[in-house]
Amino acid sequence: MATTGPRCARAAIPPHRASEFWDARLGVNLCFAVKRMHDPLEWAAFVADDLGLTDVQFTFDLLDPWAPSSERTRVAHRVRAAADGNGLTLHNAVVGLAHYVPGGLLDPDPDVRRAAATWWRRAVDVAADLGVRAGGGPLGSMTARQATDPQRTAERWEDLVAATTSIADYAVQSGIGTFLIEPTPIHREVPSTIAECQRLLADMAARGAAGAGILLDTSTSRSTGRRRRSVIGHRRLDRRSKQCAWTNTDRRSDPHWGWPHEYGTVEVPELLADLQRAGLIDVPMMLEVFPRFEDDDEAVRTVMRATVDHCQAALAAAGAPGVSTAPAARPAPHR
Repeated sequence: MATTGPRCARAAIPPHRASEFWDARLGVNLCFAVKRMHDPLEWAAFVADDLGLTDVQFTFDLLDPWAPSSERTRVAHRVRAAADGNGLTLHNAVVGLAHYVPGGLLDPDPDVRRAAATWWRRAVDVAADLGVRAGGGPLGSMTARQATDPQRTAERWEDLVAATTSIADYAVQSGIGTFLIEPTPIHREVPSTIAECQRLLADMAARGAAGAGILLDTSTSRSTGRRRRSVIGHRRLDRRSKQCAWTNTDRRSDPHWGWPHEYGTVEVPELLADLQRAGLIDVPMMLEVFPRFEDDDEAVRTVMRATVDHCQAALAAAGAPGVSTAPAARPAPHR
């Protein structure tokens, strides 16, 4: 996870627009803690004391929705207590690496799709136990062969609309409020384009779904190449865009680097300008840095601190209220 100095920033936010821009705070996805900080008290203290953040996005990689309900509920309550005890707000809960891998709601096998729908309901239950306001993530993947078959693609679409409508309704009934759908840049996964985002939300709304929204990802919108427009910069998704995941990438893959990074191509000032042009002035902004499992623990902590400092400095330069341009004072590193 090599880092280097900041790259040349482009498209900075005009100072006279700063006061109308930032209504949201910077938070962090707990993917950095997977296989590293299993104890909620450990990651909660690190986020609060070392990173100086208050908003947290929980990952289902840290609490498997398939776990028996009694144990799962007790763990969720301990997570909530750790967050509360460190002054943190659990904002939402999302898919991590584990559930991103299967075919999920787009699998060719109907039994697998039914199992995926059950998993999502259990994930909503976890989110409710955590007391968060939203939950979601990527929905699944077709096979390479299915993705080139118009009839199979149409069938999977209808199945997906029915499943996501049911899940969104269950989320509302459970008190979550919003089922977050995350587009990806892979054509086998749905949605993977702006048009698919719009169509899926419209088809769900036609079936009466009221609790669906889009989870934007900077690595997704910036690695799709010239043929696809940035989801973040597209105004027609504004009202349904409920969150933005910030991650650095080389635009060729999905490495989830932090900032600064010698191969990273996502410039934070440019990202802020994209968000401003799209009118996304109040969506939660969650840092999503996923280190390699083999990376040294202290190196990961250092990257996370550097990423927060880098992004907070960009926010301060953009006029975000209450954000300092100086790196936060931090306690001695954990050993």
